Parts: sequence; structure tokens; C-alpha cells
Amino acid sequence: MDRYWNAVLSQERELLRAFFAPRASIKWHCTDEHFTVEEFIQANCEYPGNWSGGIERLEQLGGTVITVTNVFSGNMSFHAISFFCMENGRIVSLDEYWGDDGPAPAWRRDMHIGKSIS
Repeated sequence: MDRYWNAVLSQERELLRAFFAPRASIKWHCTDEHFTVEEFIQANCEYPGNWSGGIERLEQLGGTVITVTNVFSGNMSFHAISFFCMENGRIVSLDEYWGDDGPAPAWRRDMHIGKSIS
């Protein structure tokens, strides 16, 4: 999955295409979007900016691979939780959940509960 995420972060169209089965389905649940492979590649490769990041956790359950990846650019930082359904070494479906990194909301900080993970 490192090779896949490197292709995503470097926005390499042709390399990305090779990871997917032709009729793969990609869903970004947090924004209610469903993409074909070509639409996903366009959305990823035309997203502005230069991106970095890395996998923080990887789990595999049969034909499903799950990654938790930190993606960042400048002062923006996100975490993506991705569920890859694999067949014959290629992605046939990808379900992703993206969240913005940032401080806890004020209402929760005002409660004086919890502490920083890091």
C-alpha cells in the first residue's frame, strides 16, 4: 500500500490507474461522492497543492486492506481511513473517510476533559 499512497500523494495518473480494476468503485463517504476510476484519478490528480504523508496503520482481513493515512500540505492536515477490497492484486472497491485534523471544538475544551494524543 506504500506504493499506492506514494502515487496518490505525488498525483501520478498512470501509476494510479494500474492499481485499480477497470470497473472499480470509489466512495468518499464524508462528502457523499461516488467515483469511477477515471473520475477518482481526475479528482486526486487535479487537487491543488503538493502533498506529503504516510501510512500510520495498516490492517488486512482476507481480501480487505485497511489503511489509516496522514495527508498534509502546508498548514493543512487530514487523516484518511481507507478500506480497499482487493481481487487479483487490484482494487475493486475503495471506501474512504477523510477528516480534517485540528483542535477539539471549544465546547469540549471548555469541559476540561481529555488530553492531547501526542
